[in-house]
Amino acid sequence: MTKFNWFPTFIAVLLAVLILPIAGCITIVRQPAEQPPPPPPPPVINSFTISPETISAGQRTTLSWKVTGATAVTIEPEIGEVGAGGSLLLSPAATITYNLTASNESGSTTGSVTVTVMVSTDKPDLVITDIWLTGAVVNYKIKNQGNAAAKPTWTYFYVNNLKKAEGYVDILAAGEEKTESFSNLDWRFPGAGGDPSTTMARFDVRACADGGSNIEESSKDNNCLTKIWGHTFTYDFVKNAHLAKWRSSAGDLKWPMVSYDNKGAAYLLYDTVVMCPEPVSNGWIQGRFADFYIKYYGQETTSRELVVPENARFTARVGFEPGKVSTDGVRVALGYLDATGSVVLLPKMDVYSDGTMRPYEVDLSSLAGKKTEFILWVEAKDSPQGDCVRWAESKIVQE
Repeated sequence: MTKFNWFPTFIAVLLAVLILPIAGCITIVRQPAEQPPPPPPPPVINSFTISPETISAGQRTTLSWKVTGATAVTIEPEIGEVGAGGSLLLSPAATITYNLTASNESGSTTGSVTVTVMVSTDKPDLVITDIWLTGAVVNYKIKNQGNAAAKPTWTYFYVNNLKKAEGYVDILAAGEEKTESFSNLDWRFPGAGGDPSTTMARFDVRACADGGSNIEESSKDNNCLTKIWGHTFTYDFVKNAHLAKWRSSAGDLKWPMVSYDNKGAAYLLYDTVVMCPEPVSNGWIQGRFADFYIKYYGQETTSRELVVPENARFTARVGFEPGKVSTDGVRVALGYLDATGSVVLLPKMDVYSDGTMRPYEVDLSSLAGKKTEFILWVEAKDSPQGDCVRWAESKIVQE
């Protein structure tokens, strides 16, 4: 018979008796979580002012501000990040609005102020209205056509782009005009009595107000007046037609020519030069004009390139020879030789056999100072019969 071991059983029963009452009384207590602090309020702009609010150009104004509760403060335009309070002395050139932005983690607050800048438009405007010569004295008229007085200044005088003299001009009221002279200049033009209209030479003269450019004006582009004293440049194509080199689409032509030549022709008719292109579709004729001269007495005429003067313009009247009838007309043009010797045609013009002489003009200012030879050009269209046109009063003149 097995002996019962009562001791372990006793221990188990004892533990059960002790633990069960305690387990029925256990209470679990949960501690509340820690709450985050509330966010700060948005920043406050206590003041943002500018004084004075209206100024004249060049004057100053004070911008002031005070902000609380901000982690960053900026003022735009141009100023950038600033502290929570301060002031700036400003001189804006034009009316402007300044914007202040104060920010923190809760957001941003903005404010704005405007300063009005009164810009005065009253300024002087000096011009030279005339230049003339009396003996050896150069006189001029200077006018202030602006709406404000001009302080004392200097006027400069140039001859062929070289400064020759300067003259002092006292205060000029708005709208006032004075006659002055260059008293420190004693310069005589060659010719009869120093009269520039009778001299055989040519001079570009220029007087410029505000020579030292020390006056703030409403315009600086009208300070100077330029005139040409003496003989100006003129080139007559009709008078030089017999010396020109003539060529058509059929080949070289030799002066004198007859109108019925099948290669084309050029000839004088009264005070005009007539040009007839080769009588084929798109046929053409050109005359090449240069500076013709006789180097030594009795020798043949030779030529050199023409020097194009400043302010030069080609003018002519072009129309069909009387009695000539064309169904579709011709095209005419003035041209010149470029640095490679190639012909460059300037704007073309259509001419018709309607009995009308049409004006044809070309501004040559872009060629000023260049050496070249000029071309008179006539081009037939699809129907070449009767395409003979005349050039009248064909000249290069200097304005």
